[in-house]
Amino acid sequence: MMRTFLTALRGVFRRPAAAQRRKEGIIMSAAYEKLIQHLNEHDIRYLTGSDNRSICADFRGEVDTYRIVAMVDPDDGLFQVFGNSPVYVPEGCRPALAETLVRANYGLKVGKFEMDFGTGDLRFQASQLLPYDTLEDQTIERLIGTTMAMLNLYLPAILSVIYGNELPKDAVGCVEAGRRGADETDRGEAAQ
Repeated sequence: MMRTFLTALRGVFRRPAAAQRRKEGIIMSAAYEKLIQHLNEHDIRYLTGSDNRSICADFRGEVDTYRIVAMVDPDDGLFQVFGNSPVYVPEGCRPALAETLVRANYGLKVGKFEMDFGTGDLRFQASQLLPYDTLEDQTIERLIGTTMAMLNLYLPAILSVIYGNELPKDAVGCVEAGRRGADETDRGEAAQ
């Protein structure tokens, strides 16, 4: 039953073969073309992946510079944005940082933090399904913006756990208390 449902759902989100484009002999999806067009229109410098599904660009955030990888997967009908942090997580800190990321992920509405326990690589991922291989400017901006915002928000907590030996509960609690305080200040100013 579930397999039938997933197969039917995949048919909705998979692009028709006619929606494929050829560029230099390589098939490009309409969503990938839209991503490239969007980046060009906004004068964003990027590198394209050899698979004609992904781009890589560096964006300056409030806390650091992040490597953003945006990927269109036409087989799954999915647009994904990965924000890679320049932080290397030392092996001894990985259990504490895993707790930090679980605490940070709890309640997030879009996206999640991930850490590779083997290498210590850290990233944030946001994704959205693409019905019929269509990708809108707002989707690109929202997912890249969300990825940047989450890295900016939680990177200080991550750094304080790694280098300041702060407890994960305290580090994430401090970030979230600051965010709640900013939200309340914004609402108070809007009411005046």
